[in-house]
Amino acid sequence: MNIEKFFSSELILENDSILLRPLSINDIDKIESISYNKELGEFGARIKNRNDLIDYFNFCLNSKKEKDLYPLIILGKENHNPIGLTMLGNISFPNKRLEIGWTWIGEKFQGTGINAICKGLLLDYCFDVLNLRRVEFKIDINNLKSQKAIKKIGAIKEGLLRNYNIQSYGESKGTYIYSILKEEWEKSK
Repeated sequence: MNIEKFFSSELILENDSILLRPLSINDIDKIESISYNKELGEFGARIKNRNDLIDYFNFCLNSKKEKDLYPLIILGKENHNPIGLTMLGNISFPNKRLEIGWTWIGEKFQGTGINAICKGLLLDYCFDVLNLRRVEFKIDINNLKSQKAIKKIGAIKEGLLRNYNIQSYGESKGTYIYSILKEEWEKSK
């Protein structure tokens, strides 16, 4: 796979309960119905109104055009109601790796297993279709909920990137990096 082909593809992943497909500007009204909530982590802290959401969508869609991030909307399979967003980024096909992240799940879907299902579909795609060797996850030092969730799916904490990001609350003390290797994912399934 090359980067041009990947970003021009119409990535659709699904199972019995969820559907992941490319984010489009037409999704803004759907996503707005579950936005503006402080329980949505960094997204919730930064996206407080329609203008913030428009800016966020522009960022996501421009990042896809620039081949930096591939944003996906997470929808309920039965009714196509929005559940959240996730993205693929930091893609290096020559090194057979990428990062899954920038994920947020609507408050009423948190703790339901949707995040694990979503990550499972993405990991299967990364390892089985893209034939990657490694998938990474970066999580703020204060985001304990996401750290716990990523450990549940078998990710290994590799280390701390000190003073890595500026978050909504100010300067972060660091970001943990986690990964799953292809053989680890195969064993955990």
